Amino acid sequence: MKPTLLALLTAALLASCAPKTETTTTADGTAVETTTDTTGVDNPVAEGEGATDNASDPGVDSTLTNNDDASTGEEIDMAVGDGLEGTVTDFDGTAQTFTLNENDANYAVTITPETVFEGAATTAEEFFGTDRADASVAVEGEIDEAASTLTANKITLN
Repeated sequence: MKPTLLALLTAALLASCAPKTETTTTADGTAVETTTDTTGVDNPVAEGEGATDNASDPGVDSTLTNNDDASTGEEIDMAVGDGLEGTVTDFDGTAQTFTLNENDANYAVTITPETVFEGAATTAEEFFGTDRADASVAVEGEIDEAASTLTANKITLN
């Protein structure tokens, strides 16, 4: 009897950890299926938010599948709209600015004295001391979609 009870309890526990699927009906009668991740982890990629690249709205881009050196935490931050990854264009080492091309959208990137540099260049002087045109970078910070600007909190040179 004990092995049967143990098997039933184990099955119930495993079932309670599975994502829940719920169907709701909208006002116009359309059925909408929603999956809820019950593991307690906010995973926007697994839940569909940012699951694919979207050039018209880069704020929902997934960066988890692009084979760069960013950590999973950094990738998740960027996937939920706190940063972007792309290629450096219009590099100006003197003004310490550049344009980031991400999914064919361009963002004018500026830094502050608090901006952190990681990867192949760990200071502003190292980063801007060499022409970084066409370099691959990840930039976290404040994105202004309307003005196509990004004030960098952290820049990671890949």
